[in-house]
Amino acid sequence: MISGVLAHEMTAAEAQLLANSNINWVSCDVTFNPSDISEWSQVYLLAQQYHLSLMGILDQHLMNYSNTFTLNDWSNAVTQAVDDFGSVVKTWEIWNEPDYPNNTLGYFDGSAQTYVAMLQTAYNDIKAVAPSDTVIGLGGMPLYDAENQTINFYTQQAYAWATQVVQLGGMNYCDAIAVHAYPYGQYIPELAGSSYTDYVQQYQQLCNKPIWVTEVGQESYSTTWAATETQQSAFLTQSYSLFQSLDVKAYFWYELNDNYTAIPDSNFGLFDNNGNQKPALDAFIDAVNGLTPTTGVPTPTSTAPPTQNPTTNPTSSPSQSPSQSLSPTAAATSKPAPTPTTIPVFEENYAAVLVFAVVMVSGAAILVIMKKLQNQRECGH
Repeated sequence: MISGVLAHEMTAAEAQLLANSNINWVSCDVTFNPSDISEWSQVYLLAQQYHLSLMGILDQHLMNYSNTFTLNDWSNAVTQAVDDFGSVVKTWEIWNEPDYPNNTLGYFDGSAQTYVAMLQTAYNDIKAVAPSDTVIGLGGMPLYDAENQTINFYTQQAYAWATQVVQLGGMNYCDAIAVHAYPYGQYIPELAGSSYTDYVQQYQQLCNKPIWVTEVGQESYSTTWAATETQQSAFLTQSYSLFQSLDVKAYFWYELNDNYTAIPDSNFGLFDNNGNQKPALDAFIDAVNGLTPTTGVPTPTSTAPPTQNPTTNPTSSPSQSPSQSLSPTAAATSKPAPTPTTIPVFEENYAAVLVFAVVMVSGAAILVIMKKLQNQRECGH
């Protein structure tokens, strides 16, 4: 399984550490704007220097957050990205979480139809320059969405949106698909593990494409969820092992560094804002190098999580899904067959003896009655 980290910024020391630890993939939003929050140029140069594989995310950053870009503008930007960075980047992810209404921009109105048009355009432009490059579609469908142990409908709505993309022929224009895996709150292995497993299997059946987890993360501190560095580390260990068992192609941790100076409560990093390593980094290195303990790892299951009392995602759940008018679509989930109750051997023997005794007593009684009847008949003659 490919092991990587999303890096909006990266230092030479961090790049060296990743390379030495076999965490040898990095992803980053491609941009031509030097003042963008995504320090693409720096990440690109360091990936080249330290021989890290680099996945380029083609999304709002690429279009400089223009509300007026056209499909032709998109095509030109994609082609320029491949021309400028294709010597290092061989994998491209198309848009970020396109099912989420806040990620609409310019030509992209959030519909499956406009996404498929953008996916097709990007695929053709990339393959025209680099036929062997990998194009990743869907941009990160959520696998789990919960707060206070209550699953809401966001995951199902995203699946319905992805189903539209498939029906419109979107799988003809990608080599793999992307999903995102956040616990959105305190990690609950029984629920999150079940949901991750169930939806990975559903997307495998729906799309028939390799699955890349291009974002997976948990905060180490949050005033909302009271998360801890220990919980972050445990989540990384458990989720890595689970996705590995599900034959997922890639696992990208979100993200390399905390950035809570720019975004309050954003503490997903393997390094804190002062550059200090967090326990999750050691957990990641252990997992990648096969040193992860298996204790506490959620067991894959095909049983779907409960969906009662849906609530709004505290950070990213939309007030209205782009596919809200559709019935939430989810593949049927199988339930384990009931286990037959086995009677202990001693109980079976006891029952057999009891039946035998009843039969014997009944037989003796019948013989006595028949003997009396015979005597009466004899007396009557």
